[in-house]
Amino acid sequence: MSSPLPVLNKENLVNGLSFILPGLKETGDGVLLPRALPLSGGRSVERLSNQEIDEILTKLNSAESRDASSFQWAREAEFSLISLETRGAFERFFEDKRFTGQGENPITYRIGNPSKEFTAYLLCCIAQQPGIRKTPNWSMIRRRAAALTEDGHRSRFVDLLTGDSVLDFVAEIIHVTTLQVSAVKDVADFDLLVNSFLFHAAYNLDAAARIGVDRKFEVRSIQRGRRSQSTALDAPRQSYNVDLVHHYLMGVAAEIPLLEYLSYYHVVEHYFQKVFNDDLVEQVRKGITDPSFSARRARDIQGIIKTVDKATRQAKEEGGFNEQRALHLVLERFVSVTRLVADLDSYDGSLVGYYASNDVPFAGAGKVTLRLSNEEDARGALARRIYKVRNALVHAKEGDLPKYAPFAHDSELAREIPLMRFVAEQVIIAHGKAL
Repeated sequence: MSSPLPVLNKENLVNGLSFILPGLKETGDGVLLPRALPLSGGRSVERLSNQEIDEILTKLNSAESRDASSFQWAREAEFSLISLETRGAFERFFEDKRFTGQGENPITYRIGNPSKEFTAYLLCCIAQQPGIRKTPNWSMIRRRAAALTEDGHRSRFVDLLTGDSVLDFVAEIIHVTTLQVSAVKDVADFDLLVNSFLFHAAYNLDAAARIGVDRKFEVRSIQRGRRSQSTALDAPRQSYNVDLVHHYLMGVAAEIPLLEYLSYYHVVEHYFQKVFNDDLVEQVRKGITDPSFSARRARDIQGIIKTVDKATRQAKEEGGFNEQRALHLVLERFVSVTRLVADLDSYDGSLVGYYASNDVPFAGAGKVTLRLSNEEDARGALARRIYKVRNALVHAKEGDLPKYAPFAHDSELAREIPLMRFVAEQVIIAHGKAL
């Protein structure tokens, strides 16, 4: 889930830096490191000056446009990239990290470590988002930084470090990839240029990346109190449907929100046919056992036939059954709204209120008030919201219907994922069998 942008000031920059390089000391002209950092060619740096800090922060705060993954000015911009490669980092596919176009306004692209400005922004993120510092990646980064600052320590990494600033050292340590774009004249749409470059790279090299927040700077995993301590984990007391477990594991492991959401949806979808057929059987059973029903009256028999015929016609028209109705039935049978609210509150106390106050614009999905005393009404609204989000994800035809735009709507979709995951968990648990 996306977080608010950090305040870009010296205090946050220094606090973030001290997390990676502890033992900093503020002096009259800057920040002094406990020991000098090695640079290539036998050089070293031991201070981040106030002048450099001021220049960097002034430039960052003068950006004409910024979000969690980019800073843009009139003639330059920098975007954080997420590699979609299973074979390694995106930047390793490029022998030359810099590319310059032609024409009246030649565009230059550079792939690699973040600039000093973007590194300073990331340090501010570290300072103001404590959750990102708790991941195993950051323990490894701190150990690597400590090792490289030891007296007499040399490595190929140091020989390749061509910068001259503390922030250049940090940029290499945190290993984030950015795409810097610059032009001779003002540019109206840097997003268009970057996405065009990414398509060009994918077309020619089969190398895929997207604009986005590097995973080291995002708290995405759903960790609740009962799961935060590995020492508190005990042996399972139930066995679970293997197919459902596989869908659930795919969702937990997914790095792309669309895949994560649909993986959890597939868990719920697994029972659509069964609950729909069971519901039809129950409707017929109630009809023929009702005291007002008589097998001798043609009108009563015709009523039962109409019920079955309606379901059959609906199945033919909709490819099997009414999926939204089936979703509602699954929620009705296997999901406790009270437990769902408790899970959401445990994860993020603002989410239940968010669902009650906000639509899902890219899906045309309405609000859901989960704290209703009538759980059936809550389930109805929940089924509509989940189903419309699912439709927006799988249907991409041009037209008037709302639809999901990959990456552009990821922050909105991320807010829907806890809701879908906790519903899927209840469905899996409801079908567990005691060991």
